Amino acid sequence: MKKENRHRPIRRRIRRVDIQVSLFMAVMVLVTTLFTFGLSYEITYADMITSLRERVQAIYTLLDGRLDESTFRGIDAPEDMASTTYRQTQQLLRFVRESTGVLYLYTAKQNERGELVYVVDGLSEEEDFRYPGDRLEPEIEPAMRRALAGENVLPDHIQKTDWGKIFITYLPIHGEGDSVLGVVGIEFDAEHQYNTYLVLRRAAPGCIVLLCLVSVAFAVLFFRRVSNPTYQDMANTDQLTGLKSRNAFEVDLKNAISGGAGRGSGLLVADLDHLKQVNDTLGHAVGDRYIQRAAEALRQALGSRAILYRVGGDEFVAFYAQASAEQLERDEEAIKWYFEELREDWPVETSLSIGGAMFDPEQEDDLHGTYRRADAGMYEQKRESHSREERRAQA
Repeated sequence: MKKENRHRPIRRRIRRVDIQVSLFMAVMVLVTTLFTFGLSYEITYADMITSLRERVQAIYTLLDGRLDESTFRGIDAPEDMASTTYRQTQQLLRFVRESTGVLYLYTAKQNERGELVYVVDGLSEEEDFRYPGDRLEPEIEPAMRRALAGENVLPDHIQKTDWGKIFITYLPIHGEGDSVLGVVGIEFDAEHQYNTYLVLRRAAPGCIVLLCLVSVAFAVLFFRRVSNPTYQDMANTDQLTGLKSRNAFEVDLKNAISGGAGRGSGLLVADLDHLKQVNDTLGHAVGDRYIQRAAEALRQALGSRAILYRVGGDEFVAFYAQASAEQLERDEEAIKWYFEELREDWPVETSLSIGGAMFDPEQEDDLHGTYRRADAGMYEQKRESHSREERRAQA
């Protein structure tokens, strides 16, 4: 009668292939979204600035032909506001400002003392109104002086100022002989545009992170089902048992040695007895079940204390990053106990031979030597088992 198999569910672990595919997908999404966002952001932002510049240019073309020398030479102080020139110029500026949606429209010049001052303000006499002769705000003086030197100051960005988010331009008004009489300041309220692009800049990182997480979930939950239904890293996973492969063992052992693993590290080496006889007598399907029962015994006995590998047809290795000789002895007994619980009543004798060793710097230089000692201990146990079987057979 077969013994009752008491299997504990095998926990689905995150495998190397999951991490690799997830990282690949995350990087691809990150690069794609960053490039797409950056490109669309730059294109739309540049288009907005171009549109504002075109509006400025249309206003400037109109005013450069209307404003003359009298506007800048005869208006110097608040008392000049009663002059016909001031009133006509202010009426023109106010009409242009209101019809084009400009926030601030004004003229300015450099007075005899070299100060930059307002001349005519297109606003009515309200809170932000500037009188003739009022000094310009210090933060706009550098751009204003560039305009007085004949440069069209058309910025490529929206400025954040004390009086709001503004698209500020300064353009020279020319007199005879291409001389610069003064400057016209044209300022558009860009609060809405500025806040829109600010929201985009702030929201983009969160959206990109969310897309990366979604892509990782997609890779783990869907992509691997299509490309790798067994959820395994083919190069590093033994397909029959689900344990790590010999290739993974060699890589991990080298990495552990390179990382300075030594004292406190240990290895158990387990080998199936009579696997060839099982295959020859009962068939390879039964032999595969024999191997799988042994792998399951290792899982249940060791849990997460050790990393498990199938390194040969009938050989297994358990690597402990941190353990003790006493722990290895207890685990050896636990493995054999679980194997007895899980094995089937085959007519051929089945059992495990196990050898263990802790790293000993006095006996070996690295974990390769530890592995050889554990392997030798396993073969010694196998020889003792064979000797006992021979004695039983002779008796």
